[in-house]
Amino acid sequence: MRRSALTQNNVASTSRPIKCLEDCVESPSASRPAWALMACAISCSVTMSLAPPCLANPYLESKKTIILGVTSEGTIRGCLGNVNPNCVSTASTNELYAPAWRAKTRTAREAAQEMESTVLALYPEWSLAQSQTYDFGEYRAFLVPSLFGKDILEFLIKDESVNNRNWEGDREGPYVTYRSLAGSVKYIWPIQQPLSDFGAQKARLQELREKLGWQVIGCELIECYDY
Repeated sequence: MRRSALTQNNVASTSRPIKCLEDCVESPSASRPAWALMACAISCSVTMSLAPPCLANPYLESKKTIILGVTSEGTIRGCLGNVNPNCVSTASTNELYAPAWRAKTRTAREAAQEMESTVLALYPEWSLAQSQTYDFGEYRAFLVPSLFGKDILEFLIKDESVNNRNWEGDREGPYVTYRSLAGSVKYIWPIQQPLSDFGAQKARLQELREKLGWQVIGCELIECYDY
């Protein structure tokens, strides 16, 4: 059976360090001084330590540890930017952070129901992957078709409000946290540089929030023009 070009290339790339060692050992000692053989062996050892395993891919490894749902503390999860940079979350503390929202409904359950009905009406290609009611809030997860597969949108809506500072965002209404991440990440071989989705996660969330008419929290303190 003929092997694919990808498999052949990976076998060839991993066999080069072994061939290197064979060349060092098989070279006549009379034509090479001892120090040259030692240098050759060291060079080959370094090459073998740097050579990636066959079909190495950071995202394939990361999929083994991707966890959906809320944390044990009852919060939404942050983004693993080192393996999936196409992600935004209210729980992230770096450039993948996005501010939470304030819903206009009375309760978290009403907010979750409004989100479901809005999504199904405006985005028929989306699908509700999970719906869960907790003591601390409502969790919803949606699957969204994208260029490289299906992205994942998670929301955790809580009956929390801050209304004692008289700021614009401090008003009654459910507290909406979320995480949006690419369901698949493509890498540029062989440097394993992930391809950007050019802000698709943030743009999708902004469009949904505007359709819902909900407000970004904290715009009195941060620039929210991009949200």
